[in-house]
Amino acid sequence: MTAAALPVVRTATDVIASELTTETLIQLAEREIGAIHVRGYYPVDVAEKVAEKAINHPALGNYHKQHTSSVGRVYMPHIDTKWDPELSKKYHDAALPAIADVRNMFHPYLSPVDRVRLELQELWPAGANLLRLRKRACFVGAFRVFQPTTSEFYPHNDAIDQETDAPEIEGVLNQLVANIYLRVPEEGGNLQLWLREPTAAEKEVILDVEGLDPATVEPPVHVIHPAAGDLIIFSPRMLHAVTPGSDYRVGAAAFIASKGRDEPLVYWS
Repeated sequence: MTAAALPVVRTATDVIASELTTETLIQLAEREIGAIHVRGYYPVDVAEKVAEKAINHPALGNYHKQHTSSVGRVYMPHIDTKWDPELSKKYHDAALPAIADVRNMFHPYLSPVDRVRLELQELWPAGANLLRLRKRACFVGAFRVFQPTTSEFYPHNDAIDQETDAPEIEGVLNQLVANIYLRVPEEGGNLQLWLREPTAAEKEVILDVEGLDPATVEPPVHVIHPAAGDLIIFSPRMLHAVTPGSDYRVGAAAFIASKGRDEPLVYWS
């Protein structure tokens, strides 16, 4: 099937808000807008120093699926537990020490993920908490390290219910992701947003190899080249991708699940 033959079904408007507020957070969670992009959210000088630490971190590894294996990550994200009880135990055992280590990398400054965590608690009507799965704390604050010219994310989506059947995820209505950019290449490293969820057939491919051939999907609705220090929040349940860059691209990230305005948000990596 060619890209032109694919139906385009948007599930969010193409508005990008420029501030993180209670209103814009609710609008994003309820898919009334496409993203929130706050420029200059975090000091660039601090971000650059920690980006270098992330690139050289002893816990730097790679994602496990075919189309994400070119991308590095510091500490295991939940997606790499792969429904395996031993890997899940390893993930939860390391969660709190990993959070402490990431926080220490920014010391004496507040880490950008900690800032996001605090603002979610303050802005969301029912507050926000660290996600626990089967009553065990999750890690939050993963670094993603894209190598020069070779690393990219193919068009894909992310959904916590595709990773676990823990009772705590019952009732999740939407999932967001907060990315704070620490280092960005001059060329490439663009975030692409489609503002639609994958079709059933596309989901099967994504679950298998974590990415679609870009030639099989229509052009993205948004192509964003972030700057170091920027914050971008969007729904990763919808298709998104990251293009290769001319230099390292390093960011800190947190997933966020919403069960509606009357329930606390929860976050993890």
